[in-house]
Amino acid sequence: MSCLPDCSFSKSTIDTDSSVCQPTHDESSYQPLSEASCLSEAIPLLPKDSTMIKYESDAHHYELLSIIGKGMIQAAVISLARHVPSGQHVAVKRINLEKCNHDLTYMQREILVTKQLHHKNLLPYFCSFVCDNEVWVIMPIMVYGSAQDIIKSRFSAGLPELAIAFIMKDILSALEYIHKRGLIHRSVKASHILVSGSGKAILSGLRYSCNVIEDGRWHQTIHQFPSDSGSNLSWLSPEVLEQNLLGYNYKSDIYSLGVCSCELANGVVPYADMPPTQMLLEKLQGYPPVPLDARSYDVGEEPTETGNEHVSVENTYKSRWFSEAFHSFTSLCLEKDPLRRPITSQLPQHAFIKQCKKTSTTLLDLLATVTPHVDVPSLPRDDRGIENAVGRLEDLELDDSWIF
Repeated sequence: MSCLPDCSFSKSTIDTDSSVCQPTHDESSYQPLSEASCLSEAIPLLPKDSTMIKYESDAHHYELLSIIGKGMIQAAVISLARHVPSGQHVAVKRINLEKCNHDLTYMQREILVTKQLHHKNLLPYFCSFVCDNEVWVIMPIMVYGSAQDIIKSRFSAGLPELAIAFIMKDILSALEYIHKRGLIHRSVKASHILVSGSGKAILSGLRYSCNVIEDGRWHQTIHQFPSDSGSNLSWLSPEVLEQNLLGYNYKSDIYSLGVCSCELANGVVPYADMPPTQMLLEKLQGYPPVPLDARSYDVGEEPTETGNEHVSVENTYKSRWFSEAFHSFTSLCLEKDPLRRPITSQLPQHAFIKQCKKTSTTLLDLLATVTPHVDVPSLPRDDRGIENAVGRLEDLELDDSWIF
């Protein structure tokens, strides 16, 4: 169990490596990924031999190839890059400090927390450093991007139930790990769930997490409201939003997981069309979102839209049937009373999650129609890439997201 330090800093003290660097990376000189010609060959995630790769804190050692995502309200750019000394390809998140509207403490916290956590379903950082007015974070490539990207590109009416089960199984494993280490995530949502080339769901977004260990003491509940939570309100539990004397604990993440399950199933963010006050009232009165299918879809409750795409989505809702197990899973996670919600170690035994063991189908099979962010036709379909990356972190010199 690790006790994670509190951290506060200003722009002048952000550096994880204060060495001055002035590489010339003109973004106009490289193309969108879909037009890039340098990716005609497969990009291996693993080194060709067992030699340890050291990812240096020097921008000159990374050749930027193509932009594959943006985040943090356009303050962060995620690029595909080549680590020049090893020839390996990585993802580089560059955060422009002048454009960043977030409290920089959150960004530093994400780096510090990620450095101390090593799990196959958590996004690892190889290294981080400051270059001019940017913070650079070097990390593994998540070939399929975020679950939100997958929904937008191919599954506008939501993912198949089995795909959601695979994702939830992996995210539960990550949450159980961080809960045992005294952390509450507080931002479990589709944009913070990444999918690797091996078909594993990887959790990111740790900058919103909080520590329940203070002065060596484990607090059963906390009362701290996440100050930078404007983009996370739809996923937060009633007890976090209510801010009463009872406080909240790690079970608030289970509620967020339930909201995220509905987001993955329906292809839209629950409560997205409601003002915050109405959303809070819905949650406090015990009216959580549900997976939309033939038994739960009510046309009258949907916002009125026009267009063939909306009609197609509506028809999908009315014609499909989710299993009783899936409805039961989301209902358990979205219990208003946290005492009635299960914990992360109990949910993998639920019938909805256990169906993953009863099929030979994989998440990659279910995402076969999705175009990866990175063109890697011969990418190994196993877990070695992310597991080896996590295994190497202990020996790498970490100085001190992939969030779309």
